[in-house]
Amino acid sequence: MIPTEEKKGMEFHEAVRRRRTVREFADRPVPEEALRRVLAAGLRAPCNAHLKSWQFILLRDLERRDQAVVEKLKARDMKGGEEIERFVGRFEEEELKKVYRRSLPRQQSMMLEAPELLLVCYRMKPLSEVRTLFELNPLASVWMCIENIMLALAAEELFGCTYTPYESRGLKEFLGVPVGWEIAAVIPFGYPREEPGENEAEDLDARLHVDGWN
Repeated sequence: MIPTEEKKGMEFHEAVRRRRTVREFADRPVPEEALRRVLAAGLRAPCNAHLKSWQFILLRDLERRDQAVVEKLKARDMKGGEEIERFVGRFEEEELKKVYRRSLPRQQSMMLEAPELLLVCYRMKPLSEVRTLFELNPLASVWMCIENIMLALAAEELFGCTYTPYESRGLKEFLGVPVGWEIAAVIPFGYPREEPGENEAEDLDARLHVDGWN
């Protein structure tokens, strides 16, 4: 029998291993209990100065969601190959081009069709006033919250995608987000339409340095 503590560790690493980016979802509702467990996991993330200046918005009204995604967020809806190739032509990295070729055709539809659409908000001074990396701690800590959410989704056999708004002013006004708050990520999630494939294992030794960059 596996010791209890070892089993707990295995469960955590299994959730890390299972986490995937998914943009196509089954027509199946997310249980409210699972959703609340996921968001509670987000709130357990470490944060700058223990402030936890995070708020969650769920967009469930489909008409309101459509207006928020299409008109205010202006999520791209690129289907044509030529249009997509013109867009990816700005990038040099081939891996980045591959990512956009996969994501652009689904960028808008994943948000409109997902069973749940979550916005994670955080409070931070305007970037124009930021002078040091230390002042970016609120942004760093909200992404710890988001990572907890993504791992908790995987533990529930739910999956999604993190989308960072290019320009969120119109969306914030539409949703009544207070001044001084930002939208860190828009996360469509639900049960996957198809079983997610395996991720390739990263080469840890190629990234690990001991006692200096060597």
